[in-house]
Amino acid sequence: MGNAMYETQDIVYRSAIERASQDTANALLKTSGDPYNWENLTSSQVRSVGLAKYDPTNKLPIEYVLSIDKVGAITPTRVQNLLGSEYSFQLLITTDGTGYTIRNMTSLGNTKTKETASDVVAVERVVLVSEFDIVAELKNIRLTAKPITLTQYFPTNKAYLDAFDYYVYVDNSDRVSSGWVEVNGVTGVNRVVPTSAFPSTPPLVRYIDPVTQKLKNETDLQLNMVQTRLAGSPGDTADVYVIKVPKGTPIGNIKPENVHGVRAKFMLYAWSR
Repeated sequence: MGNAMYETQDIVYRSAIERASQDTANALLKTSGDPYNWENLTSSQVRSVGLAKYDPTNKLPIEYVLSIDKVGAITPTRVQNLLGSEYSFQLLITTDGTGYTIRNMTSLGNTKTKETASDVVAVERVVLVSEFDIVAELKNIRLTAKPITLTQYFPTNKAYLDAFDYYVYVDNSDRVSSGWVEVNGVTGVNRVVPTSAFPSTPPLVRYIDPVTQKLKNETDLQLNMVQTRLAGSPGDTADVYVIKVPKGTPIGNIKPENVHGVRAKFMLYAWSR
């Protein structure tokens, strides 16, 4: 009878730690946090944290696509608050294949390590992480001789403009016979990408000057409009992105693999303290 009770208690205990680990992983990977821009706020303003990139147009998190800003801002204390004080943890995010460590953290005040704990629960997920953040995208634009104007939006404020630079990135720009990309309706010689830029060896990358392109610089986040009209042979496609990068990032570092993101492994290990 004693052995049976012990086995029952062990199953209940493991079920609890597994549930806590799964719930923590889901909160981190499927939500952007509350508020969604928690990484830019003080601790007193943050209700919960999440790592999923936020889509400002649809006002929804993009599940399993991690924001590098949020990954950088997450702290052991915030993960501990999600998991519960009775457990210790290790959170490890590495690139898939190369094994490059993007983030590695453990809980504070551990009395046991993952290696010395008698029972460890592991939650592993495949995610996508970009070195740079795509804040607006117009993907799979079907090129025709008579294209239409397409529109998207991306947010900025004074804090964002102080910390980040913004670029337009046009993939498959060699397939575009003519066209343009503009921000906030700035046309003519001040267009971000004028018609004279096409066709171009891909990718075509252009800096968005915050003054010339009238990027929003208020205290609160406001939306900027990006529009494009691209012509080309029917059947061909092109992609247009607006990319946010850390201030001072050389334009030569904005490469396709950094923009489109890399597959990564998210691993959360948890054990009893």
